[in-house]
Amino acid sequence: MVPEQLAVFMQENGRLENHSAGQVFHSQNFAETLFMLKTGYVKRYQVADDDNRVIELIYGPGHIFPLSQLYKKIFGIEQNQQNLIYVYQAMTDIEIYSISDRVVVEAVEKNHDLYVDLFYEAGLRLKSNIERLASNALKDEYKKMAHQLVCLANEFGEEIEHGDKTGIRITVPLKPVDMAEQLNISKEVADAVLVSLTSRDLLTVDEGDYIVVFDIAQLKDLYL
Repeated sequence: MVPEQLAVFMQENGRLENHSAGQVFHSQNFAETLFMLKTGYVKRYQVADDDNRVIELIYGPGHIFPLSQLYKKIFGIEQNQQNLIYVYQAMTDIEIYSISDRVVVEAVEKNHDLYVDLFYEAGLRLKSNIERLASNALKDEYKKMAHQLVCLANEFGEEIEHGDKTGIRITVPLKPVDMAEQLNISKEVADAVLVSLTSRDLLTVDEGDYIVVFDIAQLKDLYL
């Protein structure tokens, strides 16, 4: 069962905003705010001193973020973010609720049932991070890409009819650079792997950079 009290609270008390695809709408230096996506997709990436971008997480409809400030204020858990800038950028046009962290902390202190929702959201982030680490731990670029595509298809996939085939469409638009920045590989390598997987009829890339996976089992075989 998905806990929904925090989502309802965000809808009733948050401000609904609209941002265009590509727009950066939040960073580490902005006001402390909690967001919940209504529609669209967002990526959180990390920029180190050398300007190298690493995508850490992708958020979809219903996801609530960032949680770090809440856990710092409620539990005193400090996450070391020195020398790093975290940026939140719309991957598509988005509708998103925003609300002050302070208001949410006050609500949690009054209604302890909201801890269940926070625990659930933290679990979603933990699952995504574990999957990303598992992808990066693989030594071969084909295995990295295959693993990440399977994870994305499981999290954001929808079954569709594509010509005379049935496939799983990843509802997040993904360019080769997005795959590269998730896996710490070059854009050229990511592009070459996608071309190779397409030539093997394991997937295709539709207009708008939407990947359709035709054979999840064979993708798994590439890294297992």
